[in-house]
This record gives sequence, structure tokens and C-alpha cells, in this order.
Amino acid sequence: MTGFSALPEIGLGIGRGQYVSGNIQRQVLYWYDQQGKRYQTPEEQLELAQKKLERYRQQFGELPED
Repeated sequence: MTGFSALPEIGLGIGRGQYVSGNIQRQVLYWYDQQGKRYQTPEEQLELAQKKLERYRQQFGELPED
């Protein structure tokens, strides 16, 4: 995280970070909580959910239909 600015009146912070997608790399702004932990982007949340689902399927099989 670089260029971090705390916004205590709203309980957030904002800072710059590197975003990489395939061959594309760029600096972007990210939101942070009061402890300085970065909030995940929607894409990161989706990727994490897909990984959790895959681990579930490996352990328990497919999800039931109903």
C-alpha cells in the first residue's frame, strides 16, 4: 500500500496499490478499513467464492438441487 490516507470521520482509508489482470498492471485506488486492511474488489470476492465452492465440491461432491 502506498499513498495511504486515513479518513477517520467515516472509518475508512484510501490508498494506492498495484492491480494485475493477465498482462495488465496498473496503479489503482483501494478502500481500507480502520485497521489498514484492504477491502477486496468484487473480482477478488468472486474468485475467493469460486475457490471455496471448488474445495466444497472436492470434499462433499456437487451441491444438492433443492
